[in-house]
Amino acid sequence: MEPSEPEFVGDDYIVRYGLRGFRGALLGLLVWTGFACVVAAYVTSPSIQAAIGLAMIELGLLAGCGIEIARAARREILFAVRPEGVYFGSGMFKEDVPWELICAVEIFTEPARIGGLRSSRRCVGVRMPDGSRGRERAGREITRAGIRSAYRRTTGWRVDRARLAGAVHMYAPGLPVIDRRDPQERGSPERG
Repeated sequence: MEPSEPEFVGDDYIVRYGLRGFRGALLGLLVWTGFACVVAAYVTSPSIQAAIGLAMIELGLLAGCGIEIARAARREILFAVRPEGVYFGSGMFKEDVPWELICAVEIFTEPARIGGLRSSRRCVGVRMPDGSRGRERAGREITRAGIRSAYRRTTGWRVDRARLAGAVHMYAPGLPVIDRRDPQERGSPERG
């Protein structure tokens, strides 16, 4: 049994799962369906194995769309700033980090390699104080603001920096909200 989500009030900054994440799955399904139809229409004698393979991929993409729609229908909470701390609700591991452990909230861009190409992913996270500043730790970045301890990629959702900063300053006055996104992303409050 999955633990229930914490209680939230009206002033909390809450990001719920919506249909934005569904768009990618639907686009993949439509492109694959078009490809499968073209292959089926122009191949004069398609084999049973090829038809089964195309149908299996189609069913897998359809299942992916169904999962995305179910998440949107349940309105799962992906991320929240609340009186007790910062809640990360997406993924298998849900985290609730109390304010006492947080020294900064951070919006940043994580470098990534997708299919050999350089890319980046937008993220939001929290930093915790660490006494070993300046030393490297496996998989964690250390700065003067502490060590990045918990974060989520903002895949299928966006952070409203102004609302995030307002909620952080309401519940934890004086706590910094660090914006380390790429410079071209910072100009627009719509992007995040």
